[in-house]
Amino acid sequence: MVAVPTQEGSTAVHKTASDAYYLLNDICLLTEGSQPQVLGNARLTPEFGLELLESLIVVHIDAIAKHSEYVHIIRARLMSFIVRTLSEKANYNVTVRAFRLLRLLIQKLLPTMIAEIAMATSLVNHLLDPTSSVTWKRVLCLELWRDIHDDPTLIRSLYTQFDLVKENKNLVGDHLAILVRLAAENPTLIGLGQRSSGFETHQDFPAEQIAMEAGGLSGTINLPTEETSLNKPGISTNWSSVRTSCIDQVDKLEPPILPATYLYSLVLTCINRFSDGLAKFLLPFTVQSDEKPRRKPKSSAKHHNQEAPRTDRHEELTKEPAMAQSTNASIPSERRMPVNPLRLKDHEKFDQIRMSALIIEHCWPALLATSSTFLNASLDSDYYHALIRSVQRFTQVAGVLDLGTPRDAFLTTLAKHAVPSAPIVPARTPVLGSFTNQQTDDFPNGDESKQGDRRESQSHFSMDMSPRNLLCLRALLNLGTALGPVLHHSWAIIFQCLHQVDVALMAASQRPLTQASVSRTDENETSEIDDLKAERSAVEIAVSRLFESTSSLPNEAFTHALKCLRSLVYSVSGLPMDHTPNQKLSDQRKSNPAVPRPRHNRLASVSSVRVSEASTSEESIVILERTAQVAQCNIARFCKSPSTESGWTILSQLLIDHSCSSAIGADVRIGAARDLEGLISRITSFVARDVSRNDTIMQCLEALSSAVTFMWESEGNKGGLSCSLEVHSIALESLLSILERCGDTLQSNWDLVFSIIDSVFKPTDPSATEGKPRLFEVGASASRSPKLARSAFSTSQLICSDFLASLPDRCFLMLLDTLHCFCSQTEDFNTSLTSVALFRNVSDHLQRDDEPQSRPLLDEDVMRCTTDRELVDLGSAQADDISTSVLWMYLILHLARLSLNNRVEVRNSALHTLFGIFDTCGDRLDAEAWATCFRLVFSQLLSAMVTTKVNSLEDSDFRSWDDTAVILVRSISNTFNLSLGTLQGHRALTVVWDQLLAQFALLLKRNSMALGRAIFSSLTDNLVEIERLSCTRSISLDATWSLWLDSIPTSDAPQKNVDNNDTLLAYVQYVRQLHSMLPSGFRTDQAAALMVKLKLCIIESAAVVYGSDVDEMSPVQKVVLETLALVPLSAEEVLTQLVETVSSLASLAYRTDENNAQKGKTYVALSKAAMGSLDSLAKQPSVRAHTSTAHLLALMIQELEVPVRLKYKRQPGGKGVPTWKKATSTLLSILDVDLWGECTGSGKDKQSIWEAIVSISDSIMAADTDSCESPSAISADEAFDMESFSRLQDVIVPSLGSPSIPDRIRRRYVESLFEHSLIHEPHPDDLARPEQELLDGLRSQHVGRVQELPPKRRSKMAYMLVDQLFNLAAVHDGSVQRVRLAQIAAPYLILRVGLVLKAYICDQPLRGLMPQPLSQKREMHHVLQKLTDLDSEPKAIPETSGVQSEYKKHLFLLFGLVTKAMKAARRDEEMRTALTAVLDAMGTDFGF
Repeated sequence: MVAVPTQEGSTAVHKTASDAYYLLNDICLLTEGSQPQVLGNARLTPEFGLELLESLIVVHIDAIAKHSEYVHIIRARLMSFIVRTLSEKANYNVTVRAFRLLRLLIQKLLPTMIAEIAMATSLVNHLLDPTSSVTWKRVLCLELWRDIHDDPTLIRSLYTQFDLVKENKNLVGDHLAILVRLAAENPTLIGLGQRSSGFETHQDFPAEQIAMEAGGLSGTINLPTEETSLNKPGISTNWSSVRTSCIDQVDKLEPPILPATYLYSLVLTCINRFSDGLAKFLLPFTVQSDEKPRRKPKSSAKHHNQEAPRTDRHEELTKEPAMAQSTNASIPSERRMPVNPLRLKDHEKFDQIRMSALIIEHCWPALLATSSTFLNASLDSDYYHALIRSVQRFTQVAGVLDLGTPRDAFLTTLAKHAVPSAPIVPARTPVLGSFTNQQTDDFPNGDESKQGDRRESQSHFSMDMSPRNLLCLRALLNLGTALGPVLHHSWAIIFQCLHQVDVALMAASQRPLTQASVSRTDENETSEIDDLKAERSAVEIAVSRLFESTSSLPNEAFTHALKCLRSLVYSVSGLPMDHTPNQKLSDQRKSNPAVPRPRHNRLASVSSVRVSEASTSEESIVILERTAQVAQCNIARFCKSPSTESGWTILSQLLIDHSCSSAIGADVRIGAARDLEGLISRITSFVARDVSRNDTIMQCLEALSSAVTFMWESEGNKGGLSCSLEVHSIALESLLSILERCGDTLQSNWDLVFSIIDSVFKPTDPSATEGKPRLFEVGASASRSPKLARSAFSTSQLICSDFLASLPDRCFLMLLDTLHCFCSQTEDFNTSLTSVALFRNVSDHLQRDDEPQSRPLLDEDVMRCTTDRELVDLGSAQADDISTSVLWMYLILHLARLSLNNRVEVRNSALHTLFGIFDTCGDRLDAEAWATCFRLVFSQLLSAMVTTKVNSLEDSDFRSWDDTAVILVRSISNTFNLSLGTLQGHRALTVVWDQLLAQFALLLKRNSMALGRAIFSSLTDNLVEIERLSCTRSISLDATWSLWLDSIPTSDAPQKNVDNNDTLLAYVQYVRQLHSMLPSGFRTDQAAALMVKLKLCIIESAAVVYGSDVDEMSPVQKVVLETLALVPLSAEEVLTQLVETVSSLASLAYRTDENNAQKGKTYVALSKAAMGSLDSLAKQPSVRAHTSTAHLLALMIQELEVPVRLKYKRQPGGKGVPTWKKATSTLLSILDVDLWGECTGSGKDKQSIWEAIVSISDSIMAADTDSCESPSAISADEAFDMESFSRLQDVIVPSLGSPSIPDRIRRRYVESLFEHSLIHEPHPDDLARPEQELLDGLRSQHVGRVQELPPKRRSKMAYMLVDQLFNLAAVHDGSVQRVRLAQIAAPYLILRVGLVLKAYICDQPLRGLMPQPLSQKREMHHVLQKLTDLDSEPKAIPETSGVQSEYKKHLFLLFGLVTKAMKAARRDEEMRTALTAVLDAMGTDFGF
């Protein structure tokens, strides 16, 4: 055993060990240049000695470490030489070997040589000062530290042994502080500026490859791009690195030529490896034990040894957050909180963990300062990516250790460098990661110039937002993804940075070209744009992953993030946020009106993008879109957690405030509303048809209700009315989507639904209690806009079609009130009409829902109501347990109210719906229920309709109201028939019938034709049904008659020529049906009134439209005649009035003025029919039994004479027999009746008969042929008149000669014969003047006429009348009647013959040799022949002295004229012969 010296003294070793000891000692001595102790005169160069020592230590490090004697030699000899070599100006080859040995000793023998290593490392740190050593030595120092940083355990050991010991120097801390000074010592050389910049390349390289680490440092950049170096300041792998490190170049005698920036690249490498070492050690401890970390795939990229980031499996922190689908039905599992390694106190490596935390806490300022310097330097892509990874890892380590100050400092640094510092002008463009699908071409339909402008704008995008800005942003976002559960308030840094980048991108897309950008080559510009696009794509992915990762955050962590986001949103928009989430903005301002509106303040540590005030809206839109993205990723959270824990309250209030406040721009408000709508849509899709999630749906409904309520309550909202309407519309769309997805699962939230729907209407009574029925208190509702009304109505339609079964009973009142509002609003006509139809759906549901079906629809409580007000009070009293009866009656009264709407289509539709409901459910109403309906509904409607004309000042078109009244009357009548089977035998029938009659009587006073027709036709149908069911005794027939008697349909319409035929027809049909129900027919007073009304119906009836009453009677005329046949003939006064009425109708066609004729009312067919009725009536036994038959006959004859007299003057026309012929035939038929012997009456009445007969005779004989429209018919008419006259003569002659008949009547008859027997017009002087005797005119003297006189067109009738004159003057049976007739006829006969003779006497001489006109010649021959043959009545011609002839006295009176005619006929042999025959007859009678 040999004793050798040690640090503590000496120790005994074996011989061989002592040899090794002395050999090692001699090598050290030889290396120092000293004499060896055992090797004699051996010599070694320092270079060889150092290399030999390095080899020995590397090979035998374990043995050396175990033997203190060896360590003593190294401490005493070798470390002293190394320190001396480093401190002196040694050669490069010696110095580099000394550094290599020092590195080896630090790595292997640190615990055994604390003091020596402290001295050496302190010297190394000192040598890094630029004034202390040359560059290559400084490089060796940094390469030494670089290698030390490769071993995180070594760093911890150094920190433990030196920095934590007060007596020792802070080696690690001093080293990092020196790095800060190194980084900033030459700003120009590293290209320090406002922000980091890259280097342009002259070769084409692939675009930068971007990969996210799958492990603990989520999103680290792994694959740097390679760039070509240029001779310019900055750090690049092309000129800032060497192929072999200086510390490894032991074969060189002189230091190598190093790049000027190589030193700074080593600084970057040191901080990179320092951060990497911390992360490798600490991050694995954050993973909970039951999770298996995933190994990051190896990268294929190769890097230089100084800069290449190295990773291993310990870099992984936790599983990647679940990718939450916003609309996915699956609920993502909650992400576990990362374990804080400092809480693992029982872990075996806890001391090292604590030491690492101390290193971070003490060294982060230096690391931050160094990183910040290089973040603004000119670095190539590899170095910049490595630097960002370093910052990212250090931040993540600080985050998991819950070291807030360093974490926030590094987050702020990344955020600062993620935002461009240049001023920008905001413009509207898509933001990063927007969920809205954007088209790749912003001008899909634009021209090429616009698209070119867009490309040009994009080409200079990088001037504002560089790829490195986006790289920093991506690192920041990845940190947010990894540290989300522990970020707390630091979320604000991430969100604000992301927002400012969004604004920068939004502005840069439309920035004008700058001079710098123009000078760039197209190739370089394109390369940078490609890099920017690639980096932007990666950022978008990172944004998406960040937001999606929030779905796996615990509720508390997510709430922290949401609060930070909320603060940013309010800051950007300028709205105050010092109120609770559930407090309305209006309430907050009222409670504290002095609260100023906050300005848009950004974090001071983040570089601000200066924007103008006009950009506030654009920024607000951007940040709201981000908020919506976060919300969409957390749909499952909102659905499964309470609103106060999930953050829903915060989020919904934020969106409500920004959608409803009038203090912000319209675009922002609409965007917030859209975001809220989209969020609610996704939530409802998630919980659709899940009854257990009803509370979630209620949260959505409460949000919508608060939004629409708050919006219209906000002050100053008038300025943004159009925007408010749009926001309101979006809320309604959201409500519709909720019902479409979850309507069948709603339970107690329907009151919210209806409050949202009702919000589209302007409030009419602010003091009304919420939920109180609003039946007749609800007037015409005014919607805020037609668009809102249509949108809300779509929801109401959906409820009525699909979800009535889900409605609680109390909500039906709300539904009915809502439908009423839609019906009564005036902005959208179609909505009003469709709303009316929805009442039918509700009614059908109520009937189906009412069990059992056999139970009466109305209960006793409803039937006890006497007014609609009582019904409303009853419904309010029943509250939640409201009965179906009340609901159904409430619905009916709503429809009744709508039936009085000012719009005709709405009220008519309401009426159809109302009575359609009664048709459906009538079988479920008993008698009392029907009576209740008539009392509360029908009677009220009729009463309102009566007063409408007076009170409805808004609607001047009363005809539309009449149309509605018609529908109402017909519907009530049909409903009455429907209920009649139930009311049969019940006392309610009488009451109901009287109510109807009373209301109908009032309606008739509207003087509407259509309404009158509806009333009488409806009542007629009712009477038919009453008669069929034998219910006649249950109604008052007198009241029924009084209704008819007290009214006749007339019109107050502006146009008087309305078609009232249908109305009058219904009026007459009504009384005909009533007659069939009267036990003994019409009474005398009723019959008298009946005939007056019936005649008035004919007079008032209008002309038939598209027809004529010439050939066929109008329906009114026909039914009136038929009804007149129902008049009883037993009473003489009734019979007399009947004859008068029918007779007047017979002549009505000729008593009508021309105006009526022009309107188409001729009464021709009626007159003909009335004539037939008169003929039949004259043959009735009651006429014979009348006390004054003569009066009846006189009435008939007088009226029938009118058509005959006016045969050609008034020609009504028509087919068939002319009216005057019909009248003539009727007269002759009546006169043929054997009434003369039984004719009763006074003498005056009888004279009236003869006067009428004489008038008829005159009318038959007369004819104004010049007025005849058809000359060809004159001959046939003449023959008819001749036949009629002949028949008349057979009737009246010789009765006309009765002494009871005054002579004036007979004289009038003979005068007519004389007047109409004249064939040629006599000379005026030949007729007697009024003061002369009848025959005095024959004695006059005048000049004859030579012109030919035309004969009368009816010459045959004239000859017949001449013959009748001769017949009347001829001798017959000598009866008194004959004698009286002959006495009257004889003078007129003498005058008639005298006129012929005198005309011949005066005219013939003037003709000369011209013959007498044929017609005159024929007339004269006929007269002379009849004169010759006549045997006149002896008593007819007065006695003349000297004349003893009995039957030829008339010839004596004409003798003078005959003799004169003989003289005039001296050349007319034929006439002389005829005249001679007259003289011969005279002579024979006189006895010659």
